[in-house]
Amino acid sequence: MAIQAVEAVPMTKGRPAHEVTLAEVLSRYLDAKKGIPDPVTGELKGGVSRHHELAQRIYALLEWWGESTLADVDTVSCAAYVASRVGTPWKTHARLGTGKDGKPARTGYSKPTKARVVTAGGARRELEDLRAAVNVSIADNLTRDAVRVTLPPKGEERDRWLTRNEAARLLLRAWRKREVQTIRSGPRKGETYVMPRRPARHLARFILVALRTGTRSGPVCGASFVREIGKPWMELKTETTTEERTESVTVDGQVYERKVTVAVIKRVAVFHRKALGTKEAENKKAPTVRMPDSLVAHLWRWHHVLGHRYVVEFEKRPVGSTKKSFANLVHEEGLGDDVVRHSLRHTAVTWGMQAGVDIWELAGYCGMTVEMIERRYGHHSSSHMEGARAALGGRGGRKKVA
Repeated sequence: MAIQAVEAVPMTKGRPAHEVTLAEVLSRYLDAKKGIPDPVTGELKGGVSRHHELAQRIYALLEWWGESTLADVDTVSCAAYVASRVGTPWKTHARLGTGKDGKPARTGYSKPTKARVVTAGGARRELEDLRAAVNVSIADNLTRDAVRVTLPPKGEERDRWLTRNEAARLLLRAWRKREVQTIRSGPRKGETYVMPRRPARHLARFILVALRTGTRSGPVCGASFVREIGKPWMELKTETTTEERTESVTVDGQVYERKVTVAVIKRVAVFHRKALGTKEAENKKAPTVRMPDSLVAHLWRWHHVLGHRYVVEFEKRPVGSTKKSFANLVHEEGLGDDVVRHSLRHTAVTWGMQAGVDIWELAGYCGMTVEMIERRYGHHSSSHMEGARAALGGRGGRKKVA
């Protein structure tokens, strides 16, 4: 591999672009994003969250650019790279193996196998890594020349959100879903039978929390009811508050009502979305928020009654990802391929705008910018451009004076 050939080459600063190979640039970038091993646990910290995916994208870049140098990177070569990548099969998909019918075999999927190919968005993501690697080499003075990576235009943003009926159907199917086993041998081979086991109830809890809070899938799947380094924390506690109540008092046969202030012990849940001991990413805000009262009762039951350690757990273990199970559930409910886990976040923000929540408050609660909500979700508000609508909808002219 080209990335291994640069290890023995001494690094010289301030070289012209035609002397710096892309293999060297990408190799240095991949090593820089790996992170630093923790002296106690040996776990890598400070790098990218999914380093193996970055390595796969860099491998795809090296397959095409080969022994090219920084001088070969321009608008024409970047466009040629995108054209060569679009429509080619995913490397990970090709390595899944094939079944008896020649199609890629996957276990645990009720959703039919679909051949996946690289899109323009996927090629753009790979060029973004190339651009980042080039910028690091320029910042480190590896080259004294300016190099510009040209990206293809962005694709359309996802705008799919669930109606309340669709969300209820999805939640109910996850809660009631039964495990189905297939007989693999014997005279009844191929027959299926329904087991009493409920394999998707953890998914129902994931959907409920994601819809009620607008949180990304990662913090929801990793959240723990107990403080753990490296995991988001769902803090359950009680608070003493006061509230006014009306009580009836009988004096000399007459019934009077009076207002009294009483102390009330209230259960609350505070979601520390940022994993403990980690740094918050600049592009993925993770504010600490209080959970809705309707969700607090569920959270207390899961932890204090059912004994769950994690918000979303399966067989007493935390769920690393719900991507596979959620795709199955959506297919079984017939909602379409455009419904993904991130659609739950879109749904929460959309419902908030439809309910008339203040845009600043909604942005702070969901960890978004005000500009993002105005641009993508503002039209869902009943007051969106209401002044312009009312003004332009009038007949015009001055009002008559009586």
